[in-house]
Amino acid sequence: MKSTRWLKRGMKGLLQRAEATAAAGPAPVVDLGEPAPAVWPAPEAVPAPVRDPAALGRWLEELRSHAAVVDSDAPETAARQWYAQRLIELMPHVEALQHSGDEHFALLQKFVSTVVQGTDGQEVLAAVGVHERVMLALTAEGRRSDLLVVLADLQDHGRSYPTAPTTDATAAGQLAAEPGYLPLLPGPVEPGLLSLAPVDLPVTARLTRFEWAGDGILIIGGWAFLPGLDPEECDLDLELRQQGAGAVTALAVRREQDPGIDTAAADRWRSYAAAGFSVSVDTRTLAGLGQPGGAGEWSLQVTLRTGGGFSASDVVRIRDIDRVPRRFPVGPPVSTRTRVIGLMDAAQGLRLKTVRYSCAASICEVEGSTVTVGFADPDDVLPLALYLEAPGESRLEFRRETSGTRFTVDASPLTAAVPAGGKEKRWTLQALLPNGRTEPVGWAGSGTGLADVSDPSAALRAECTGYGYLQLSLRTERVTLSQARTDGAALILEGWVDRLPGSPAPVLPELMLRTARNEVLPSSTCWLDESGRFQTVFPLLQDKWGYGVSALEQGHYRVLRYTGGAATARVPALGHLLTDLPLHFQHELLSLEMVGEGNEQDLVLRVGVPRTTAEQTVLARSRAVAAYSQTAEPVDSGVVLFETFDGKSCSDSGRGISDCLGDRAPELQRFWTVADFSVPVPAGCIPVLRESAAWFRLLATAGYLVNNNNFPHYFRKRPGQFYLQTWHGTPLKRVGADTPIAGTTASYRALIAREAASWDILLTQNEFAAETLAAAFSYWGEPAVFGYPRNDALAAATAFTRRAEARQRLGIADGRQVLLYVPTWRDNGGSANPYLDFETATAGLGEDYVLLYRGHHKFAARRKTTGQNHYVDVTAYPEINDLYLAADLLVTDYSSAMFDFCVTGKPMYFLTPDLTQYRDSERGFYFDFESQAPGPLVVTTEDLVTAILDNAAARTSYAGRYRDFVHRYAPADDGAAAARVVDAVWG
Repeated sequence: MKSTRWLKRGMKGLLQRAEATAAAGPAPVVDLGEPAPAVWPAPEAVPAPVRDPAALGRWLEELRSHAAVVDSDAPETAARQWYAQRLIELMPHVEALQHSGDEHFALLQKFVSTVVQGTDGQEVLAAVGVHERVMLALTAEGRRSDLLVVLADLQDHGRSYPTAPTTDATAAGQLAAEPGYLPLLPGPVEPGLLSLAPVDLPVTARLTRFEWAGDGILIIGGWAFLPGLDPEECDLDLELRQQGAGAVTALAVRREQDPGIDTAAADRWRSYAAAGFSVSVDTRTLAGLGQPGGAGEWSLQVTLRTGGGFSASDVVRIRDIDRVPRRFPVGPPVSTRTRVIGLMDAAQGLRLKTVRYSCAASICEVEGSTVTVGFADPDDVLPLALYLEAPGESRLEFRRETSGTRFTVDASPLTAAVPAGGKEKRWTLQALLPNGRTEPVGWAGSGTGLADVSDPSAALRAECTGYGYLQLSLRTERVTLSQARTDGAALILEGWVDRLPGSPAPVLPELMLRTARNEVLPSSTCWLDESGRFQTVFPLLQDKWGYGVSALEQGHYRVLRYTGGAATARVPALGHLLTDLPLHFQHELLSLEMVGEGNEQDLVLRVGVPRTTAEQTVLARSRAVAAYSQTAEPVDSGVVLFETFDGKSCSDSGRGISDCLGDRAPELQRFWTVADFSVPVPAGCIPVLRESAAWFRLLATAGYLVNNNNFPHYFRKRPGQFYLQTWHGTPLKRVGADTPIAGTTASYRALIAREAASWDILLTQNEFAAETLAAAFSYWGEPAVFGYPRNDALAAATAFTRRAEARQRLGIADGRQVLLYVPTWRDNGGSANPYLDFETATAGLGEDYVLLYRGHHKFAARRKTTGQNHYVDVTAYPEINDLYLAADLLVTDYSSAMFDFCVTGKPMYFLTPDLTQYRDSERGFYFDFESQAPGPLVVTTEDLVTAILDNAAARTSYAGRYRDFVHRYAPADDGAAAARVVDAVWG
C-alpha cells in the first residue's frame, strides 16, 4: 500500500472536491467525490470478532490480493473509497482488541499501518469518524495500551465531545474535536486527526409531528442539528424537492424549543433543545402537483449551515415512535380523486406522494352490520358493482340502491371468517368500473372524517389505509380505550366493548398490564353505562411478595385482555386518548408515560423512575457527576450508604450488616441505594434513587460506604470515608483481573484497578476466598474472614419459622417439594435463556414439586418469565435467604449460591451442559470443581430429574464431599458474622 499508484500521486484537494454534505444513513463513509465506474473486488464480509484470529488473518490475506487489483486498475476516487470502506469494516475488530491478545493486534496493525502510514493516508482516514481515526492511528502506531484507554473512556462517557476553533483550513466548519480521552494518553495524537471532516457533521434529524390542520394544510415538525455544534449557531433550511422534475419549494421554518431532544442526542457537553422546527405545507399548491401522467413525489430536504462555511444536507429518516404513528394520518383530498399522503423509510426518508384514485367514495356509513357506500359527488366515477374482498374468502357483493349512487351490504355473513382469539379480519372495497376494470375504492374524505361517520370503537368499522383506500375491519368483539388518568394511587382506564347486533351481550373485559417480567391485575373493573362503556382501575403500587407495598417494577407494560383463556390481545387507543398520546403522569415514586404502538396504536404504559425529561439526559448526568467530583461538603460519620448489585435489591451481606446496625447503633442513619422504588428497603432505612441528586450527595458525604460490587467508574473515595467491600460470593469462576480478557472490557479492567485501592476492609466468607479475591483485585490489606452476614439467617434459630413464612408468602402448600434453580450468568450473554427445561422438569418431577427460578442480577432486566405456568419467577424476590430456607433442594451450575446453600445441609444438583467450555474457554475455575462438587453434575434436564428422584442415592454418594465442602468454604457461617463485622468497623 505504501507504494500504491494512487497514493504516490497524492490526494491533494480530495476533501475540497467532495461535497460538504454528510449522510446520516447507514453508510459511515463520506462520499469522496467521483462515482465508481465499477464494483471493485472485495472479500466476503469480514468475520465477526472472535478470540481465534485465524479467520481474520485469512480475510486480510484475501483483502491484500484484492487490494493489488484496486491499486492497479481503480481510479483514484474509487480506490480511496475502497480502502476507507475496508477500514470501516475492520472497526469491530479494532474495538474487540480489548478482548484479545497481541496476535490479533499484530494482524490488524500490519494492514492498518499500511493504509494509514501511506503517503497521504491521513486523507483516507478523513472518510471515517474522529474516534475511528484516532483508534486506527493508534493501532497503526502500535499503541495498544493507548487504544485501550480510548476504548475505556468511550465506554464510560459515550462518544460525544466538545469542539473548538482550529487554524486547519480544511476542517469542516473550521472546528476540531477535543475528546475527553486526550489528556489521558501519554503520547500525542496527530492534530490533523482531530480536525472535523464532513463525516463528523452529519445531519441528525427526527420527525416528531405529522398532522393535518384542515384544508390540505400539513404540519410537519421535528428537529435537526449537527453533532457537536450549538443549533442556535446554525442556519436551518427546509425544502420540498420534487423527484425527477427538479422543482424545489422552500418552506418557512419556525424554530422551536424541545427539551426531549437531549434525551435522544445523548451528548454530555451541550444541549440541542433549540434544534426543534416546524413547517406548514399547503399540499394543494405543491410544485408540479397538477402535472399529468403519474403520481408526483416530494422529499423533505434538511440543510444546516455553520458560520464557518460548512453545510450539510439530508432527508429525515427517523420518526419519533411515540409522537408519530407508524401509519401516517390521512388528510383531505387536494382535488377530485387525488390526495397527498406521507411515506417514510430509512433509505429515502420522509416524502409526500400523490395518490390518484380511479374511483373514490364520498359516502361511507356503518350502522350495526349494515354498510353503505355512496358516490354523490358529481365528479365521482360511479361503479357498475361493488364488492368486499379478502384473501381466501368468498366475495361479498353490495346491493345498489334505487338512487343508483349508493350501495348497501349486510356484513353479518363476514363473521364466519373472523379468526378466534379476538383477532382482526379486513376486507377491501373493490369496484367494477365502466371500463371493465376492477379497482380498489378510495375515500374522498380525510381519515378523521371517516372516523366521524364510522365509529372506530364498533365491532364492524370502516377504515382507510395509509394510501387512503377504503376497507372494512371486523372483530367478533372489539375492546378499545378512550380515556386514561391517574388519581395518585391508581391508573384509571375507560373504554368501550362492542359486538355485532345479534351477538350475545358483551361481558366485562379482563385486562392486565404485562411486561416480560411482571404482571399487574386490576383492582376493579365495572360498567359505566349500558352502552358498553367500562372502567378498569390498576394499582400503581404492588405488594408482590408480602414485604409491603412498593412501586411497580420498571418496564414496558402492554395493556392486554384475556381472549381464549390467555392474555394475548392488544388494546388500542381511540378518540381523545389517541389524540393526546403520549401522556405523562406525575407520581412520587414513578414516572408514567402512556404511548401507542404500531399501526393500531396499541396502548403501552412505560414505568420508570421519577425523573423529569431533563434529568434523564446524558447532559444532566454528566453535570451531576461533575458536581459530585467537586463537592466540598464535609463527610458525615453518622451516615451509612448501602448498595447491593447497583440498587437492584437491598440484600446480600449488606442487609445482614444493616439489620445488625439497626439493633446495635440505631443513631446511625442508614440509606440504601435503589434502582427504582419497587425495591423494598429494610425497616428503619431510607431509600435513595441511584444517580439522583440525593444519591450523589450521599456518595460524596456518607461516612461509611458498604457495597457488594463496584461503584460507578466516576466514584472516588474522599478523605474521611470508610469503604467496606463485602463482595458477593466465594468465587468458583475467575473474577477481577483473573477473568479471561475475552470476558471483560477495557472500562471494567480500569475500574477494578482503581476500586480495590479504595477498600478499607474486604470481607470474605473463608480463607480460600480471602486469598483468591485479594489477589484477583490487587487488594493489599488483610481480608476480614468473618463469614458472610448474608448467611446468618440460614444458621439462626429462627430458620424453621422463617422457612414456613417464606413458603406461605410464595403460596407453597405443605408437603410439596421446592426446587430452587439459581444459574449464574455467562460472559456471552447466554444466561438470559437458562439451561433448565422447565416444562420437561415439571412433567418429570410431577405435581409434588414446585419450581422456583432465580435469575442472575446481571440479566434480571432481560428475563422473559410471564405468560407461563411451569415455574415461579423469584428473581425480584427481596431476600434470597427466604428462598434458600423455603427450598428443599438447589439446582445451580457455577454460581456462588452453592457456597451459601451448603449452610442449610440440603441437597444440591449441578446442571452443567457447558462445563468444558465454561471451565476451559469462557471463564475458568479456581479449583477442581468436578472433584469437589457436593452433588451430582448432570448434562440434561432429563438426567437432572432422574438424579432428583433418586435423592437417597445422591445423598449417600455425596455425603463426604458435602461435609468437606462446608468445612472448607463455610466454616465461619455460624449466624454471628454480621456482629463480627459491626464490632470490627463500628466498635
